[in-house]
Amino acid sequence: MALTEYKKKRSFSNTPEPTGGKADGEGLRFVIQKHDASHLHYDFRLEMEGVLKSWAVPKGPSTDPSVKRLAMMVEDHPYDYRNFEGVIPKGQYGGGTVIVWDEGTYKPAEKKVEGKKEQDKDLRRQLHQGKIVFTMEGTKLKGDWALVKSSYQGENAWLLMKVRDRFAKTTDVTKKDKSVISGKTILQMEKNPVEVYGKAGEGKAAKAAAERKAKVNKPSKRSGGRASLKVPPVKTEPATSEKEGIPALSEVGKKAKFPHDLSPMLATLVDKPFDSDEWMYEVKWDGYRALAFIDGNKVQLKSRNNKSFDEKFYPVYDELKKLGIKAVVDGEVIVVNEEGRSDFGRLQNWRSEADGELKFYVFDLLY
Repeated sequence: MALTEYKKKRSFSNTPEPTGGKADGEGLRFVIQKHDASHLHYDFRLEMEGVLKSWAVPKGPSTDPSVKRLAMMVEDHPYDYRNFEGVIPKGQYGGGTVIVWDEGTYKPAEKKVEGKKEQDKDLRRQLHQGKIVFTMEGTKLKGDWALVKSSYQGENAWLLMKVRDRFAKTTDVTKKDKSVISGKTILQMEKNPVEVYGKAGEGKAAKAAAERKAKVNKPSKRSGGRASLKVPPVKTEPATSEKEGIPALSEVGKKAKFPHDLSPMLATLVDKPFDSDEWMYEVKWDGYRALAFIDGNKVQLKSRNNKSFDEKFYPVYDELKKLGIKAVVDGEVIVVNEEGRSDFGRLQNWRSEADGELKFYVFDLLY
């Protein structure tokens, strides 16, 4: 990808992000930026051909060789984006807070290649072949790593994994939550976004953070300076069956075991439309059919062909985990465009929340 796609998605009069910049120094650089947009993720960037090849990693890197992390390839970013920290204003592409979580140099790992130019060439060859094995020398991440193109989760899907070596560990490296440049956490950067790219962006970034803070902390007029949500008491009445002397279902029904493998009901092909009281019609959402198995904080989001959507559509997965219920629901994952309509093209190319808002429309309760 060239920077055309990067520039096309941004309004540089409204965002402090860099517009471009030339690579310098002897070694190839990498950067990992922690990005708190609509959902937290990590942007993994490798210098190649003078730009930063970029992947969005929903759960962040893992130093455990047994763990493979989904990495969705996104548009190339300019070289000087590697130093960017601050707040991208709300409403802009990828709006949210950014810190440089880790940065350093990297090079091909599988064979000795001398010189930046030859290393760049070798890494681009690996990229084209769909498997990059490289050695990182950063503050938090070191040793050999691999990016492998996945054939199961879309055209832009890759897997980021740690190669087994002396730097491999089973501890969660993302617990190290401070920037290697400013020493700030995401929250600290949002509250005081002084380290932003370019003086013109400083005021806008600070204003955006202040507006978000004011919105969150805005006091309720009724609560005397403290935000609160009061729900009026609800009067409950016995179910119709109980009033008529019929036992409720909970009294006679046998509790079924939680299912872990169900197939969604599929459409039936007919010659022409019809009107019958025995049938109901549903909206054609033009998305991906999905079954959500929700067992407390354990969630599985599966396709109609039983493939995992957990990482591919991580914002939906994260929201389902918050429900804390026990249920199996059948629905459809869609991307909504600026006009509020489902956009299947965007859904096919969806890599991170910056590519559009995901929604999960549920139309059946199976358990």
